[in-house]
Amino acid sequence: MLKLLKNYKIEILFVLLFIFSRLPDLGYDVFNTDVWKWKARSYDFGTGVFTFDLEKTIQKYHPGVTLMWLGTAAIKVYNFYSGYYPAENSTAMIFQLHFVQKLFVVIALAVTLGLSLFVLKKLFGARKALLVVTLLSLEPFYIALTRVFHLEGLMSTFMLASFLWIYYYSLDPAKKKRLVVSAVFAGLAFLTKTSALFMFPYVGLVLLIEGRKGSKNVLSAVRAALPKVGLWLLVFLGVFVAVWPAMWAFPGQALSALYRGVSEIGIEREHVQFYFGKLVEDPGFFYYFVVLGLRSSYLLILGLLGIALFWKKIFSEGQRKFLLYTLLFVGFYFAQLIIPTKKLDRYILPNIMMLSLITSLFWIWVLEKIKGRSFLKFIPLVIVAVIPMFYLHPDYLSYYNPMFGGLKKGIYTLEPKWLIGGKEIVNFFEKKMIVDGTQPVYGDISLERTMNGSGPSKALTVAFQEKYYTQIHPFFRRMGGFAVIEDLTPFAVKTRYFVYPVWDDISADEKRFGLRYVDSIYLRDVEIYKVYERIPL
Repeated sequence: MLKLLKNYKIEILFVLLFIFSRLPDLGYDVFNTDVWKWKARSYDFGTGVFTFDLEKTIQKYHPGVTLMWLGTAAIKVYNFYSGYYPAENSTAMIFQLHFVQKLFVVIALAVTLGLSLFVLKKLFGARKALLVVTLLSLEPFYIALTRVFHLEGLMSTFMLASFLWIYYYSLDPAKKKRLVVSAVFAGLAFLTKTSALFMFPYVGLVLLIEGRKGSKNVLSAVRAALPKVGLWLLVFLGVFVAVWPAMWAFPGQALSALYRGVSEIGIEREHVQFYFGKLVEDPGFFYYFVVLGLRSSYLLILGLLGIALFWKKIFSEGQRKFLLYTLLFVGFYFAQLIIPTKKLDRYILPNIMMLSLITSLFWIWVLEKIKGRSFLKFIPLVIVAVIPMFYLHPDYLSYYNPMFGGLKKGIYTLEPKWLIGGKEIVNFFEKKMIVDGTQPVYGDISLERTMNGSGPSKALTVAFQEKYYTQIHPFFRRMGGFAVIEDLTPFAVKTRYFVYPVWDDISADEKRFGLRYVDSIYLRDVEIYKVYERIPL
């Protein structure tokens, strides 16, 4: 054990620091849009596993298997340690379980990054490797998507690990274990989300390029690569079948669900969203380049410029292959993102992580030119990367690159698909409750009882658009109020306050009753929501 700790002390230290960095407010910061669906799917998935009703492990076309395994494990651990709670504590249970489920996701991410750090340490040395993985883990968009109970953070991290291990294998093809590890991570990525199938053709391309070395022609290169591709694919499929219980009994159904997800949902369907202030179905070819600019850190954007100018000096002859394979990944993954009409900003995360690898090496190269103690001159770089983490906490989803207008302009360019400013909304209405003399309502009193008059006569009721209601309502129950879906007329006609985002303020379209502007809610001095009060027509 002592030998293990000594040999892998850097990796272990990073894993622990990564976990601790995600702990503040974890579970009490945000509920992403699909979180309730994934929680329900985790319950059903676990039921299917433990009752051997394996058809229930087909919950979604994504397929989200790794997330549901983590969610199921978290449920079991939480139930074991928490015991049973009375009904009036249900709100507390929601937040506690949310914390445990997200903690399991964070631990899985930390371990995967630790194994990635192991490879980077072999490639660039311990100091550079630790700096690279630290800067990557501090990318604001990566922080945001690794603090939610969702797919993107897991899939992207597994893909990164698969890439690093296949590159590590390319340096010494005799080490077949490296090829196997790459396939394992690719299998886990694909079990998380079908977008990760990208790893199969990408790895095939890498192995074909490697096969060209010493081969007379393309045909001989293909022959050299085929056994390696075959082994990688065999392990990939083995992980896919072994980890997804549905494949043991209902492989046809499971594969049919995946195919439907790729062909009908992922490619053919649009996803309506605000883009540069207009409602669009397909934001077009340049969408992900806009996303890259707005969702990446200034270190990454400036680092890309530095790579473009000084790549020959930064990467030695032996390291240029790493740059080539990284850029091949980024280029082909951009192509995969651009083709479908359904486009969302979070889909770009794998590319942000890959680009962070090489831009971090640029900043390290710059600082290495400064004379002085090696470890001291890198402290400013880490501080610059850490500052946004403290500045944004806990609202990392509200990050827009200050170089391109920041939050003030970003919300009108790329619509926040997940709720931002949740803490500010809660603070605003907590003060409103005091001013209005509103009575907090706790326990099992339902919204229906409150609305029909059989509950408390004075209760806080605030209406939100449905996509935001799913993310804000637990916070209102915790403070003794009720969030309402503004489209539900029976509730809306009795709701006192209405909240609309400034980029999608549809209050002027309200015909069921009148709305009077009350105030605005600000996040970092930027107006993000308008608050209205219902008045009779």
